[in-house]
Amino acid sequence: MTRKFPFLVADIGGTNARFSLVTGRTNNGYQLSQGRDLATNAYPTIEQCIGDYLSGIEGERPRYACIAVAGPVAGDEVKFTNVDWLFSTEAVRRELEFEELYVLNDFAALAYSVTHLEDTDLLEIIAGKAQPLGAKAIVGPGTGLGVAALVPVHASGPQRWLPVPGEGGHVAFAAQTPREHQVAELLQPQGYLCAQHLISGLGLVTLYNALAELDGLAQRVSEGSEVSRRAFDQQEPLALEAMNIFCEGVGTLVGNSVVTYVATGGVYLGGGILPRMIEFFRHSGFETRMKERGALNGLMADIPVHLITHQYPALIGAAAWIDDAMSS
Repeated sequence: MTRKFPFLVADIGGTNARFSLVTGRTNNGYQLSQGRDLATNAYPTIEQCIGDYLSGIEGERPRYACIAVAGPVAGDEVKFTNVDWLFSTEAVRRELEFEELYVLNDFAALAYSVTHLEDTDLLEIIAGKAQPLGAKAIVGPGTGLGVAALVPVHASGPQRWLPVPGEGGHVAFAAQTPREHQVAELLQPQGYLCAQHLISGLGLVTLYNALAELDGLAQRVSEGSEVSRRAFDQQEPLALEAMNIFCEGVGTLVGNSVVTYVATGGVYLGGGILPRMIEFFRHSGFETRMKERGALNGLMADIPVHLITHQYPALIGAAAWIDDAMSS
């Protein structure tokens, strides 16, 4: 298939829908232009959201598009996890008059970006030595909690990588300390308690309020940003405890992902929360919790961990996905 820029790429989650045009390649990545962020909940359908972006662009309308979505993608019908949207890929393609429309999971797009990011787009959190052909684990808390992997494809021709999306944020919450067991026991009667219920933006609210209830305190919060403000601006002990349990919870899930994928190629952390608390995260219990793997402690010893600092990495992943699809 003949490649023709511009492409439309988008990363659509429970809070924001981020759009851009891809106008060309750089040495390792892609040139993005006319970026625009829209509020997901401002639109009743994905067609209207994409259409609003397209109505405001300058120049040639893109004929090809790749949309990364916050939810599982299997077949033509796609349902978002954290927003009430259900759509048919083919119906959207026809309505918006694309020649080709690719839809993939947002963390698959994030995973696919990893080999197209510059060194300046990554911040080392834990030093280590990545194996060149080792699987890579991608974990990121944001509105939800995303998990994916990038695995090498052993075939003739140039080295290729395959993103493996998943819904690892919905695994059962794994309490590891007496305090975490207290939180789990308090919340368990409400129903299934998954990792995302505590390790996400909304999870920070749940975690803080649960700790306050356990301690017989009256204060409550309704936004994750309020927990971080109380922790970092006011040094409130309860908020600091919530933030540290949050970081250790990320460590648990990262360690689980490394073990599951045997991710000797390293860990890449995404999502919107961690870049706003880098120094606290570095000095939290994240590393200890990540590496506590019993019989597999040796596997964890040399796994490097990087924080993705590129503002829109899933857009780079979507650009790489559509470029590769059209080149094959």
